[in-house]
Amino acid sequence: MERQILAARWVFPVEGPPLERAVLEIEGSRIAAVYQGEHPRAVDLGNAALIPGLVNAHTHMEFSQLEQPLGPAKPFTEWIRSIMKSRFTCTVPADQRIRQGIEESLISGTTCLGEIATSSESLQLLSADERKPSAVVFRECLGFTPDRIVEQQQTAADFLQLGTDLELNREVGLGLSPHAPYSVNPDLYLNLVQQVRDQGVPAAVHLAETRDELEFLSQKSGPFVELLSELGLWDPQILRDGMRLYDYLVPLAELTSALAVHGNYFGEAEIEFLKQAPQISVVYCPRTHHYFGHRLHPWLTLISQGINVALGTDSRASNPDLSLWKELLFLRETFPDVATDLILECGTLAGARALERSDELGSLTVGKRADLALICLPDDAVTDSGSDLLLNSRSYVARVMLNGVWIN
Repeated sequence: MERQILAARWVFPVEGPPLERAVLEIEGSRIAAVYQGEHPRAVDLGNAALIPGLVNAHTHMEFSQLEQPLGPAKPFTEWIRSIMKSRFTCTVPADQRIRQGIEESLISGTTCLGEIATSSESLQLLSADERKPSAVVFRECLGFTPDRIVEQQQTAADFLQLGTDLELNREVGLGLSPHAPYSVNPDLYLNLVQQVRDQGVPAAVHLAETRDELEFLSQKSGPFVELLSELGLWDPQILRDGMRLYDYLVPLAELTSALAVHGNYFGEAEIEFLKQAPQISVVYCPRTHHYFGHRLHPWLTLISQGINVALGTDSRASNPDLSLWKELLFLRETFPDVATDLILECGTLAGARALERSDELGSLTVGKRADLALICLPDDAVTDSGSDLLLNSRSYVARVMLNGVWIN
């Protein structure tokens, strides 16, 4: 195969400073060289930037058919009721919804997904075609009452076995997602974490998503108790007195990789623990966070303490689309003083670390897979700074490459 040689106005390796008037060489499916300068055989991409393929570390593609987020956004338990209704009343086949989500993710520059699945469809679709994003598919497990424990353990075991039966390639991995403290029995939670540890796969857990979750754990009161009571699932004996988010983080530290999804209300105790547990990444979903009107997210504090913070879109149930690129633009607009390099790293290399893919993905580094996005830059911007141009509101994803092949 002939070596591809691409020249762009800017190249953002991520593991290194931006390179102006730079060249990226690709041999087969791998990055062969990245350097500032020229090459006589280079294909000139013009006023554009090359960046690593984006990593969406948290999404639920089963809701990809939704044209707008579900409401109401407050209280959160009302939104959960809307989620439940959507699941029960949706007439669009699951495979069709998931295909739609995969395609939307790809065209917006995402080449790796952390997918939360309630069935096997996304695993089968993602593993069936090389022209799909790489992914870790986490099987969501739900069950607050003790009678659900055995069933959900078996669901988890069957899903992990399915990965073996499908003979998955290296680009698709498996994990489990004990959903959240308010939806998973504490004993089931520990059992699922044990399964994950025994199988050597990652876990993803929704944690510290709302203030109501903190009240639910510490006081056994609030909107989550009302919701569980309405569903006939509440028993105050299920929760130990004085439980904390900390109690859910500690078991995750025994894993090789775990995602603490959202983390909107992590406090000092949780942050201090996370500092000592580098295998746990926090996944921040900026536009979903904004949709629910939460307090300022501690993502910058977490990063300053050495904690890995990846980005996710969550689903179309709380977000107008699945574009991680638009999450980066949202962060630029919301946090104008934060360095572009840091925002880009959160959407690429940090996500790859969270999903245990940083050896292969997340940066334009020699030897890594040639997954990348071509960003068209505005022609009439007043700045020549690559950092200012990249996340300009008029910059957009024009093309995407997977394994060294342009897919659009």
